[in-house]
Amino acid sequence: MTPALRATSGYWLAGLALATLGVILKRFGAPTLADLQHRAALAVTGEIIALAGLGIIMLGIRRRIKLASADHPTPADTAT
Repeated sequence: MTPALRATSGYWLAGLALATLGVILKRFGAPTLADLQHRAALAVTGEIIALAGLGIIMLGIRRRIKLASADHPTPADTAT
């Protein structure tokens, strides 16, 4: 595993866990409730949690790109 992948694996695991939890709440938790307001509240909460998980994955990708580009400088970075 490359250093960039190793440094961002925590982002991937946390983001995937959070996104999965959000989907489980929305798809399986919300339909079991009888009250419409509670069902809607749990569905929205699940969507927000899933989006937060995707946001964490995006941060990990952004960090991986920064680390990979730091390992391989572009010609513009080395020009003096």
